[in-house]
Amino acid sequence: MPETDEKFMRMVIRLAQRGIDRPSREPLAGAVVVADGFVVGRGYAREDGADAVVAALDKAGGLAAGATLYTNIEPFCDNTDEACVTRLIDSRVARIVVGFTHENDQFPQAKAGILSQLKTEQIEVATGVCEQACRMVNEKYFKYSATGLPFVTVKFAQSLDGRIATVTGDSQWISSSGARRFAHQLRREHDAIMVGIGTVLADDPQLSVRLVPGRDPLRIVVDSSLRIPLTTRVLANGAASHTLVVTSEAAELTREREIESLGAEVLRLPAGPDYSWVNLERVLEALGRRGIASVLVEGGKGIITSLLAARAVDRVVVVIAPKIIGEGTEAIGNLDITRLNEAITFSSVQTRKLGPDIVFDGRLK
Repeated sequence: MPETDEKFMRMVIRLAQRGIDRPSREPLAGAVVVADGFVVGRGYAREDGADAVVAALDKAGGLAAGATLYTNIEPFCDNTDEACVTRLIDSRVARIVVGFTHENDQFPQAKAGILSQLKTEQIEVATGVCEQACRMVNEKYFKYSATGLPFVTVKFAQSLDGRIATVTGDSQWISSSGARRFAHQLRREHDAIMVGIGTVLADDPQLSVRLVPGRDPLRIVVDSSLRIPLTTRVLANGAASHTLVVTSEAAELTREREIESLGAEVLRLPAGPDYSWVNLERVLEALGRRGIASVLVEGGKGIITSLLAARAVDRVVVVIAPKIIGEGTEAIGNLDITRLNEAITFSSVQTRKLGPDIVFDGRLK
């Protein structure tokens, strides 16, 4: 891979990430046009529907002729992207470099032929540049496109000895202010944020994006018996209109009507195998049908444990604070693992320091 190709593809990836406020079911795309070693046009897929490649070509103007265009993801061959391909051909670019192509991948939206069309127009095509990084930037989109299920990130903060709260339930704050800002960045990057009723009763969280600019995710509270107080912050002062309460089929109808009167939606789903919890796999299926392509799970212990036991988690982010609590609430409960070779493992892991804390960020196998 030419060094310059990697350099400009990294620039494209950074551009693509500017569209992070878009729904996860839509791919993050960036593009740059390079002529004689200089960037003459750049663009990214924005929330208003602007196309990355077209935006980059528009900015390049006549300088696109004979230039190289870099983009992180091959466009789909639908009505919109046919216009994009025509625009590419008309621009007379000499070369296109694509990070990730849909060849050998099972995405029902993708149709073959876009790169072939460009080749027939004597445009040189190179693929696979920074392919893994290009795949990672769209991991939520790819999971949803291939399965119809949301990409699930589990995030929690814990002490050095693995506690998310003291014996009295006190959990605010285990991590530092920098780690809390990072948590809000994660919220911004997901379509929905999900917690259990225990977290709502203990912490009364707002479940919104406040410490960084960005959109609020859909709030989801899993509450099998509708114990949620009507005065809680996810329901009060207009917040209810952006809140979904998931409950079991056995929950009281009167209580459901009270919650819905505030503007929230109540979704009834079958209970899990032990009949005491909503079946979380059914929750994810229901969210996928609604177009929710990514979910950030912030607790509590029961939901995190159930999702890990069902192998329904794609990413785990743990903020580890340099504190020792002793007895308290564990982050994860019993997973019925009796042998080390049954342990949940990771395909990739990154760690970094964030103030006094350590952030563990892993993708599950």
